[in-house]
Amino acid sequence: MGTTTIFFLLSFVNVVMAGFLVFELGGVGGEMSRISPSEEEEEDMELERQLKFLNKPARKSFRDLDGSIYDCVDINKQPAFDHPLLKNHEIEMEPPSLPREMIYETQASHSFMEPAEIGIKGAECPPGTVIIRRTRKEDLIFARKHSESYQSDTEKSNGYHLAVVRTANGSYHGASGMMDIFNPYVKPNQFSEAIIRVQHRSPETSSMNYIQAGWAVNPMLFKDNQSRLFSYWTADEYRKTGCFNIICPGFVQVSRNVTFGMVLAASGYGQPFQSAIIIQISQHPRTGDWWLKSYPGDHQVGYWPKALFTGLADHAMEIYWGGEVHGPVNDSPQMGSGHFAVEKYGRACFMANLEISKEGNGFVDADTVELTPFSTSDCYTSLFRGRIRGAPRDMMYFGGPGGDGC
Repeated sequence: MGTTTIFFLLSFVNVVMAGFLVFELGGVGGEMSRISPSEEEEEDMELERQLKFLNKPARKSFRDLDGSIYDCVDINKQPAFDHPLLKNHEIEMEPPSLPREMIYETQASHSFMEPAEIGIKGAECPPGTVIIRRTRKEDLIFARKHSESYQSDTEKSNGYHLAVVRTANGSYHGASGMMDIFNPYVKPNQFSEAIIRVQHRSPETSSMNYIQAGWAVNPMLFKDNQSRLFSYWTADEYRKTGCFNIICPGFVQVSRNVTFGMVLAASGYGQPFQSAIIIQISQHPRTGDWWLKSYPGDHQVGYWPKALFTGLADHAMEIYWGGEVHGPVNDSPQMGSGHFAVEKYGRACFMANLEISKEGNGFVDADTVELTPFSTSDCYTSLFRGRIRGAPRDMMYFGGPGGDGC
């Protein structure tokens, strides 16, 4: 992929590495020789510098039950504005509008769903600040090692797999869906995600822009096996840009109580009531920025500015709903609930109320365009069920056990 995500931050600052000088006694006036720090020492110093850039001074901090620290950072001094394209960016506080009746119908109309609350109970940052999970050195090491694991969706290399329902090529300005939440079994060197993705691939260069958000079980990034709110973005098909959450500058946080990395309550296999959240990614019709919202709570988490992208600055060409995993070649993790899509409700992981925005001024059911199941491995499947009586509109299922040979 070229320059990795971790070293992406170095383009924003001038870093001068000073050698260590010592004097050897002997000869007239002594002799000066240069002793360079080891490669490991240089890397460690580099990571410490990046942590200073990412972890801005906090007015207040909260510690979650898992030990994660969330800082209340001045909204105008957050990491996003270290990005050279955002130096003069004016913060946008007005997200795209969504008809309120659509929001509440989606949240309240299904008695078998248990809304998954997001956030730390009682934790809200003061006005003028935003809440951001404090980045640790381990997070940067993970990003450096694993940013290259993201590959084109047509490849099966490097242990990367998708099982999704995707739209036909078109012009899209948003996507939404209700996500079932599970805690799939994931080894320390694997991750498993449920995603909604908006994507633009240039017909001329095949270069890809995309944004995706949802939940992830990622012990390399979060040091546990709990489902957490997450995102990933790239502006050049992973060559020089792209990262998880806010590990690199780009995403502008506006929420004072919800951010990436927060734990989500998971569903139980075979249970009649399933835990779910609603994720919505939508492009502002005036600014072109891509906003992330989560429900319940109508949380306006923040946005990816239009300036970060090329093709996505105008529109998305495809929408994906489904699962994504990565692990060592021939040793892939579970996806979704760990069961195939054919097992359906309560056993297979689902997404429901699939919606798209084509004009930038509202959402419609996704089945107004052609939808196709797509998988990169026989170890995982996806299934579009469409509209089912007594169930949420436009349901799809996805998942699989993974394992050896995947």
